[in-house]
Amino acid sequence: MIPPTDPEIVVEAEYNSLKAEGTREALELFIARHPDHPLAEKARDDIRRLYK
Repeated sequence: MIPPTDPEIVVEAEYNSLKAEGTREALELFIARHPDHPLAEKARDDIRRLYK
């Protein structure tokens, strides 16, 4: 049996993957999927910084 994956690792990997896409839409997708996660605020900051 495969041990369960740590959810935080999965969310962080998703954030890194979507950020690497380099689009506003990818970051907005992350925010929509995880609106209350601390990385959602980082994604919002990324959007503000990159897409002024």
